[in-house]
Amino acid sequence: MRVSRTHRLAATVTVVAALAAGTACAATSAQATPETTASRQATAAQRVTAGGLTPDQRRRADQLISVFENSTTAIQYAYAENINDGRGVTAGRAGFTTNDGDALKVVRAYTAVSPDNPLARFIPELERLAAAGSGDTGGLPEGDYIAAWKQAAEDPAFRQVQDDQVDQRYFTPAMSQADQLGLTTALARAELYDASIQHGNGSEYDALPALIDRTDAKVGTPSAAGERAWLDAFFDVRIDDLNNPANSSTADEWRKSVDRVECLRRIAATGNYDLDGPFSITAFGSGYTIG
Repeated sequence: MRVSRTHRLAATVTVVAALAAGTACAATSAQATPETTASRQATAAQRVTAGGLTPDQRRRADQLISVFENSTTAIQYAYAENINDGRGVTAGRAGFTTNDGDALKVVRAYTAVSPDNPLARFIPELERLAAAGSGDTGGLPEGDYIAAWKQAAEDPAFRQVQDDQVDQRYFTPAMSQADQLGLTTALARAELYDASIQHGNGSEYDALPALIDRTDAKVGTPSAAGERAWLDAFFDVRIDDLNNPANSSTADEWRKSVDRVECLRRIAATGNYDLDGPFSITAFGSGYTIG
């Protein structure tokens, strides 16, 4: 299960107002406007088959998640550090950790396409850590592993492996859940994707499927409650879980990450359910343009 790294940042995320008229480089929050039949058809024609999002919508969802995780819209393939959350080294664009097998799967996949890569030598120790669920990184050793991860991130093949792992482990399961729920808006799908990254997709009380079940129990399915009402209820359920997780080891970190959910709720308040861009947010005291 993923744990947010937002403890390294301040905890306020808000959608900011549009820049004043005449100001250069005005990256603004999209305003809600009635969508014509033609534009709906155009949007539908652009949707990627696997995820129900256009390429632009997927890119904006990834940018939002990158802001929440790493304080930048640029995907951080080279990120690697021990954030002292009991999960060893957290690394890469989705925070692949050494204690639970996430990082092991990335390194194995990379080694399959590039056997002589700088991370391959860590596989035996990564296997041991995953089997034990251990956050002890002394045997890697930690500094060497972090340096090797950063070196590997210069290789396009390693960046592609990370992208593939994100799709397989987080994006595709979230989009499958969205399909089953009948969710059609890009914002609702982006919220499930973000929850998949942070909460995981297992059978645990804190995982995405359980959050969905609790939302359905609270307000009914999206078809019964209406997608926007269901999404608002999902925000509430997820925030409650972040504040009161069943997994106590995540509690301190997750309580600090509540505003990543509130950010998406504030985007909903602007009516930008299609994630039309560009729009601006202020996250953790800094401003970002989501393009």
